[in-house]
Amino acid sequence: MAEVAAAASAAGLASLGLQCCKGLTTYYNSYRNYDEQIGATHEQIQGLTAIFEQLDRLLSRNAANLAQSSSLQQANRSLDRCRGSLTKLDSMLRGCQSVALPNTTLASWRRIKSQALFPFREQTLRTLRENVQSLRDDLQLALDIFQTDMEIAQNLSIASLTASSRNIELVSQNTQSDIQAIASPVQRILQQGEDTKTGLSEILTQTHQNHEYVLNYCRNIPEQYRLLLQQEQTSSRSLEQALVTVLGQLGTEREFLRSVIKSLDQKQKRAGEAEELAKMMGVL
Repeated sequence: MAEVAAAASAAGLASLGLQCCKGLTTYYNSYRNYDEQIGATHEQIQGLTAIFEQLDRLLSRNAANLAQSSSLQQANRSLDRCRGSLTKLDSMLRGCQSVALPNTTLASWRRIKSQALFPFREQTLRTLRENVQSLRDDLQLALDIFQTDMEIAQNLSIASLTASSRNIELVSQNTQSDIQAIASPVQRILQQGEDTKTGLSEILTQTHQNHEYVLNYCRNIPEQYRLLLQQEQTSSRSLEQALVTVLGQLGTEREFLRSVIKSLDQKQKRAGEAEELAKMMGVL
């Protein structure tokens, strides 16, 4: 809080100084060309005004930073001396303004000079110039301290930004390295995935081919049974014809005939079973 108050006090000093300088400049402006001492005094006051304006701009734009300035205490010592000189300057302004001036013609000036009025006495002008010079010296010192501190702060800020930029660049480089390190394993995984996909595609193709083979084989089973049945029927008819021939030849060979008939019955039984299976599978 003390630093903020000190910065505010410095700003108030600059504002008051500008008011005094402008008042004195206006007061002596009309007579600066009539007297060398008045001209010199007017010129010094204008120089002091420029320093007050510079200080006022610096304080208004950097109030927060100056409130935390490490050099504020040192600058305030110069500003404290300025307050004493500024008090005298304000007192002289009030004394000048208390003297009413006539018009600003040369004749009027000669009459004013002959009367030795307070604002135009040699001692008054000398004292005024001394106060102005003292203010200029102390203000310039305070201004130099503030400006130096601000430059240091700006350089530190620039250095901090530069360091941050380098850190960002380093992080970016590390990130790129990490990405490159990850890229190769990822690429291998992707390639493995492609190889796996190709292998699965080949397996599916082979499985489909095997499936088609099994289906075709199953479709041919009824036809094979039908052919087998035809063969059984043909064999049965041939056996029957042979039996008739044998019976005719053997006559009374009943035992032989019984064995043949039994064999024939078994053949017919198998043929009947084959025919039923063929019907069940839709061949007949």
